Amino acid sequence: MISQIGPGIYENFRFLLAEVISQVGYLRTTCDSGSLHIAMKILDRSGYPDNLKMRIRDGCTLALKKRKGAVTRAQSIKAVESVAIDLDRISRLCRHCVRQLNAAERATKYVKRRHARMLSYVEEGLGIVGDAAENTEISAILKLANLNEKIGREYARVLTKCKADLKKADDMEPIIAAIFLAQRIEDMGDALQDIGDAFISANMGQQLSAESYRSLAASVDNLPVEDNSVKFEVQTLAQTRSGSQISGISEAGADTDSYIAVFKDGKRRKLKEERNKVNVWNAVFPGLAPKVLGYHKNDQSASLLLEHLPGQTLEQILISESTETFDDALKQLKKTLRAVWKKTHEKTSGPAGFMDQLSGRMDAICELHQEFRDDGRKIAGREVLSFESLIAACRAREKRLKSSYTVRIHGDFNLDNILYDPASQAIRFIDLHRSQNMDFVQDVSVFMVSLYRLQALEAAHRRRVYYAASEFYDFARDFARRSEDRTFELRLALGLARSFATSTRFILDKSLAGNMYLRARFLLEQVHVSPARKPEQFVVPVKELFIG
Repeated sequence: MISQIGPGIYENFRFLLAEVISQVGYLRTTCDSGSLHIAMKILDRSGYPDNLKMRIRDGCTLALKKRKGAVTRAQSIKAVESVAIDLDRISRLCRHCVRQLNAAERATKYVKRRHARMLSYVEEGLGIVGDAAENTEISAILKLANLNEKIGREYARVLTKCKADLKKADDMEPIIAAIFLAQRIEDMGDALQDIGDAFISANMGQQLSAESYRSLAASVDNLPVEDNSVKFEVQTLAQTRSGSQISGISEAGADTDSYIAVFKDGKRRKLKEERNKVNVWNAVFPGLAPKVLGYHKNDQSASLLLEHLPGQTLEQILISESTETFDDALKQLKKTLRAVWKKTHEKTSGPAGFMDQLSGRMDAICELHQEFRDDGRKIAGREVLSFESLIAACRAREKRLKSSYTVRIHGDFNLDNILYDPASQAIRFIDLHRSQNMDFVQDVSVFMVSLYRLQALEAAHRRRVYYAASEFYDFARDFARRSEDRTFELRLALGLARSFATSTRFILDKSLAGNMYLRARFLLEQVHVSPARKPEQFVVPVKELFIG
């Protein structure tokens, strides 16, 4: 692989790899024999690996500028640069180890043997790196992750032994040095795994770890294709704030958007929740959510393979499609929600706790927008409550506004989590990991604020945003009226305030964030001063919020 990028890069890579292999070998020999003078050779050549790394980085930068076309070639160039950085990282870790050797030399033979064994695994991994530079056979590259696990197990044994020795030792210095030495070697194992991930990403044409690749390979049998010999391509679709990566899987050579499945890779807890909640949706309301094609777990991470759903997000339709298509989408959304809410309607209280949600996110909001943290003030002799005082006052009010029913909500009802397929006139939901039975106002408020966040600049789009917000508000209000819900408007005001304010933690535009914060404050003030005994008289000022 590397030889195809350029001869200069390949030669420097080979020199760097050979140097790092030598340094790890010197270190292992010292741990085996106790000959410190051998390890000192590592310090004598400290600048050489860094120089080689910089030459490789410069060569990769030049190669990226000259590259023509293929995304996979660009991924290969980036992979080579990443591997060079990790090889230099291993060299630096070798130098850190040398500085601990003098004290660690007095550690027990058991611990020194473990150090040497860990380093032998690192040497084995570097040999695999050399082979991968010529031929990126993924089955061989996956061994780097296995070696990292072996190094981790040896490190755990060293740590257990050293902890026991510390309890009875008079001289703690060699034991502590031995722990530090083992930690540095364990870091080398992590670097090897990162190198493996870089090679896999180059091979697949997109960012993918060994763990993700294993999960993806295990899921291939579940893909909805008739010919098992078909080859597949993987393309990154999104990377979420929680660290999940979302990829589209298509048949090799197919059109860019002809995905047959969606592959999610991320935290085990979140993906397990999403799998379970998607299954609940398919049991309660078949066809509205994607089918689960596969789920694989590994320690704290997991992967989820989902059916790819046809259609566009409501955000795309609102911005790009005709008025007729947009109207059809909104009509079908209301029809679908009416059916879902009616079918899942339960006479039980499920408060959303909007003020608790808002209060819990205030630190994150103010980290980005410090100007939102205020202490209150007096204007013309009249006291104006601080934002947090308003939240506290409205929290007390909210406790008396519990709805007497719940429905099945989406939980993250943004425009980009709702799909509409004009061909089948079907609405579908995605990203359902927050779904639960709760106050339907949670979804209503999130949906309306996601409309505001579009910040449409063209007059036609602004009219669409207001039309959609007012139509959806009228639709939700009608459902509340039929459910004899007297506090709907007040709960919606609190839900909108919560969504306006919490959304600002993802918005850098000071003007937009400020407008949203002021709307949140306006709504909280309106709720705070409204008559407590006549909740049905309160009306959410939708026009002022979306046009004013």
